[in-house]
Amino acid sequence: MSTVAFWSPVHGQAGNTANLIATSSMLAVEYSNRTMVTQTQLSHSTLEAAFTKSTGKGDLLNFSDTGIDALERLARSKRLTDEKVSDYTISVINGRLELLVGSSKPSKTMYENIDSVLDTIFTVSSKFYDFCMVDVHSGTQNKMTRRVLDEADLIVVNLNQNVHVLDRFFNKEDWLEVLDEKPYVIVLSQYDPHSHYSVKNIQRKYKCKQPILTVPYNTAFRDACNNRDVVEFFLRASKAKKNNPNHFFVTEVQKLIKEIMKQTQQQVIVDEVEEQSNATKLNLLETGAS
Repeated sequence: MSTVAFWSPVHGQAGNTANLIATSSMLAVEYSNRTMVTQTQLSHSTLEAAFTKSTGKGDLLNFSDTGIDALERLARSKRLTDEKVSDYTISVINGRLELLVGSSKPSKTMYENIDSVLDTIFTVSSKFYDFCMVDVHSGTQNKMTRRVLDEADLIVVNLNQNVHVLDRFFNKEDWLEVLDEKPYVIVLSQYDPHSHYSVKNIQRKYKCKQPILTVPYNTAFRDACNNRDVVEFFLRASKAKKNNPNHFFVTEVQKLIKEIMKQTQQQVIVDEVEEQSNATKLNLLETGAS
């Protein structure tokens, strides 16, 4: 399993959570790799809200016996096994995408409880999943963020085209030392290809040798997050023609997925139902009916 942490140096500007939602959803729709997504902030987050409607199991978010708190208790009592992990997740796409609900505890308490067993949780989960994608708290001061980034195999650094944000990151004013040691890729969120601060210009201006990918702004995707129809959106958008505004968005997200695969050296498991109709594919992927 490869642990991929989505992090941003700035709060609320760089689409950290939205980019993880897009990446994990597109990955699950296109490929058969098994992915678990989670986050280190309080429960009932944007990440959880985006996926719970599709499961029909949103009520599970209200129970303390599911999610990362439950895994922490099992790990502490040495009863956590790879077979048990999925018992405490919410299935979003059957056999492909699962949501591990975040902690309901205050940040300090969560860190104190999980810090000593986090490596155990990741080790056990690695036997069951190809990817664990984690939405970590933005900024440079959060202890839990630092802890997860230390465990991550790859860090996805989420920025935008705001020159102030770019200056502070590339000048290492908003920086974490782990980035000097770990592989990372840069993602420009809500990307506008017509801006002066294009990928090429940013690479040139800051002499950046790291891969820079983009997640363009897309109204339909934003609406899907709000309406909790993310999976359905990607099932439709993945077939969009070049003249469809969703085509550019999906193409860029696919590039990000391929870069993550490359950086983590994960093998792509090709979608066995790729050639089938969207309706048939949705029936095969949906969960909650059984």
